[in-house]
Amino acid sequence: MQIRDKLGNSTKRILVVEDEWIIAMNLKEMLESLGYEVISLVHTGEEAVRVSEAEHPNIVLMDILLRGKMDGIEAADYLYSILDVPVVYITSFTDERTLERAKESEPFGYILKPFEKRELHIVIEMALYKHEMDKRLKEKTKQLEELNRNLETRVKEEIEKGRKKDRMIIQQSKLMAMGEMMVAIAHQWRQPLNVIGLLVQDLEDAYNFGEVDKQYIKDMTVESMAQLAFMSKTISDFTNFFKPVNEKVLFDVKVAIEEVITLVHTRLESSQIILDCEFKRSTADYIGSDYTTSLLQDASHGQIIVKGYPDAFKQVILIIINNARDSILRKRQDELFSSNRKGLIRIILQEQAGYVVIRVRDNGVGIAEDICDRIFEPYFTTKDSGIGIGLYMSKIIIENHMSGKLYTENADDGAIFCIELNI
Repeated sequence: MQIRDKLGNSTKRILVVEDEWIIAMNLKEMLESLGYEVISLVHTGEEAVRVSEAEHPNIVLMDILLRGKMDGIEAADYLYSILDVPVVYITSFTDERTLERAKESEPFGYILKPFEKRELHIVIEMALYKHEMDKRLKEKTKQLEELNRNLETRVKEEIEKGRKKDRMIIQQSKLMAMGEMMVAIAHQWRQPLNVIGLLVQDLEDAYNFGEVDKQYIKDMTVESMAQLAFMSKTISDFTNFFKPVNEKVLFDVKVAIEEVITLVHTRLESSQIILDCEFKRSTADYIGSDYTTSLLQDASHGQIIVKGYPDAFKQVILIIINNARDSILRKRQDELFSSNRKGLIRIILQEQAGYVVIRVRDNGVGIAEDICDRIFEPYFTTKDSGIGIGLYMSKIIIENHMSGKLYTENADDGAIFCIELNI
């Protein structure tokens, strides 16, 4: 237990380790006159360790050369490293080898015999202050380490929350895309089903009029199989569209876009929307006359190979095309089209140095200036029936997963969505 002085300050308890009895007694008298409590006078390193373990002194004054197996430096090293008791060396030996050994034990002071009372007082107070600062530093370091561990845990938790959120949004986006594709298939199948229906109806009339012969059966079989093959290809395209790819692969951007167009063009045509595709190597104006064509699979233009996730990329193109279609339909519903204007979606590929730019432009209602910065936010939508995850998911796919860019550009008539990918 520490004794407090008249001012209420705790008296510092000191252990003296000195094998010369007269020097030890003089040191004890000097320390007590300075207001310190001397808890014991011991003569060996082993005694210093035993008393320190039992009494826990505030500081130890240690002679270096002691009797016994453990000298002062060995004892000091144990006291500080194991018991966290600061040590001040008091010795008359100052040779370089002894000094180097003493430094390695991390003492809190070093005073040479003989010394003055004031000198001793200063060394002790500086050692006690340094030890207190070291303790505070260790405590702050411990708190900081604990804070870092907690922060690391929180960061991991937040990252996992973000991943779960992204997985949920990806799933919602895939379900939305699947719904869109089911609608597209319905449009794709309507025409061949009508053709097969007409063939079946015509079979009965042909039989009644005696027109059923070998050539009739052959022609009907060929036409029916052609329509069934078209429907089968639609199912294959749908399956390939949603085939998962878990790692980045090389794929042709033009082919990927063409596969999306194959699935949606019938639905666009039924909505009286023209889809125009063009591949350019220059930076010339990319908006021309309204016509339906495709240069994407023209071998003369070569391939545009990028590394990424082709199924996810096609999903992005589908989302942008569907947004363009909805924008055109809203403009038509609001009767903002002139009588001679048709709905137009134009996809332009521009291959430039080191990257490709895919621009999807429509002549719909466009994007208001006050929401341009928000259209890629999750759950932000301007549609009455929208859920606002399509463009957000598209931006994550292009920028986070494929190291590209997805942004919008201003247009006088409609909106432009731009995708940049490294080649």
